[in-house]
Amino acid sequence: MPRTLPTAPQGFAAALRRTRPDVWFFAGLVVLFNLHLLGIGSPAPLVFFPLEAAEGQWWRLFTHPFAHLTFYHLALDAGAFFILYAGLSETHIGRKLAFVVIGGLSSLIAALVWAPGFGRLGLCGLSGIAHGLMAVSGLEMIFEERHRLVGWLSFCAVAAKSVYEAVNGRVLFEFMHMGLCGTPLAACHLGGVAGAATLFFLFRAADRLPRIVAAGGVSPQRL
Repeated sequence: MPRTLPTAPQGFAAALRRTRPDVWFFAGLVVLFNLHLLGIGSPAPLVFFPLEAAEGQWWRLFTHPFAHLTFYHLALDAGAFFILYAGLSETHIGRKLAFVVIGGLSSLIAALVWAPGFGRLGLCGLSGIAHGLMAVSGLEMIFEERHRLVGWLSFCAVAAKSVYEAVNGRVLFEFMHMGLCGTPLAACHLGGVAGAATLFFLFRAADRLPRIVAAGGVSPQRL
């Protein structure tokens, strides 16, 4: 009698089919913009430098979060990004994408305003966005009353870490990276947290508005 083949590959294939299109989209960007790690091309045109961007190289605004300097840098940032992004309880794809976009923009703005030497060093990597997604994940747990203690610990930890890094100008545990992440711009972490958290509260206020209007007996057409 023939032996039954293992079912694990089928389970893996099913998991791949269940993967949302937005996750595949980000995975594609990560692969495309890190081919230089395999010896194909250079990361230089992908990193955000203010002068080059001001001279018309506008694509750097979109490519810099997904480009990384080393495999270690990529594993650290992209690993955190995909775990946090996929773990959000928010199901509206537009809002999830907005967390990424606003987290990336606020991270970039914080680096522009606050990080010394930004014009010389440039910016790349998903760490600012990942910090913002961690803040959103914690806030979701708090307001959904789902593991509230864990949510508070998560949000307070990422907020405190980001403030400490921005004030001191150095990333926490930077010595552990052994230079494999380049020169981290600490301010971008606080920017990611501030932007994503602000957007979370704006979405929450927008969701509550119809209930407030209904409770007050006010017609939305009259607002």
